[in-house]
Amino acid sequence: MEQFLTIGMVVSGLFFGWTIGSHYTGATMGMAYGAGIIKKPLHACLLIAFFVILGATFESHNVVTTVGTGIIRGEDMTPLGAMVMMFTAALVTAANTWFKWPVSTSQLACFSVVGAALAMGAPVFWESTIVFLFATWIGTPILAAALGWLLTKLTDSVMAGRSAAAVKALEWGLLAACCYAAYTLGANNTGNAVGVFFGLKLMTPMKAGFVGGIIMAIGALTWGKPILEKVGKGIVQLDLNMGVGAKLGQSLTAHLAASLGYPTSMNQALIGGVFGAGTARGMQTLNRKALEEIVFSWFFTPALAGLISFLLYHLLSMLLHVH
Repeated sequence: MEQFLTIGMVVSGLFFGWTIGSHYTGATMGMAYGAGIIKKPLHACLLIAFFVILGATFESHNVVTTVGTGIIRGEDMTPLGAMVMMFTAALVTAANTWFKWPVSTSQLACFSVVGAALAMGAPVFWESTIVFLFATWIGTPILAAALGWLLTKLTDSVMAGRSAAAVKALEWGLLAACCYAAYTLGANNTGNAVGVFFGLKLMTPMKAGFVGGIIMAIGALTWGKPILEKVGKGIVQLDLNMGVGAKLGQSLTAHLAASLGYPTSMNQALIGGVFGAGTARGMQTLNRKALEEIVFSWFFTPALAGLISFLLYHLLSMLLHVH
């Protein structure tokens, strides 16, 4: 039975990684696609896949460690618990991708771990980890907004009166910033899916990151187009200068969080960066209806994931007679 549950956990973790890769195409490459710098969704997804693998392989180890052993003790992680955590997070992420609602997979993953841990009766590191995760999630859009404002102002100043050649160079700068966001996605979000592999001592953090990066890349390539279209052409309206400011604000914020080992939301960082860029111009840059959907999903879906994880663990534990 334990071997069966371990296989189920691995499959669930890979499923979650696949949904993460598909879900964040818009948050990484949406601006370059929406601005017409990248013409085809496939080309955008190929770039995402390449840079996600790099970020996941070389800089995801801190987040892998946090998700794998930082929320509950490694010795309290069981195959059934890990399977429930990952399957719940994957299912809720897939549902949000289906409805084209950008959501925080980091919050989903962490709340799924907490829900299953409470069902198992395992102690949760509230003060040493969860508090800092909440602080990261609150601070992410705020810091991204501040950076988005500052970098937009700086870009406006640098680009004032520049030639068409300089504008073309800035387009390449926006594309580079989007590639950086894809790299940051690998560093920041891979651990959400494969952290339990490390928690159960199946893989080292770097190997888990590499595997997670591959799966996320496949997710972007196979089901990344819907969110890419939604974010790139349906949520934000930015000019080139604002796009560079917003995208760098997002990526720098999420990269900082990943380097500290606290996974945060690429979508929330993006919204913060866009808001800051818009504030720098005194402009309304967000589609209000789309923004309301996103904010609702930020609060509703993590709570839903925690509840589902809690109930699903109890149900499977009873049916399989496994604790």
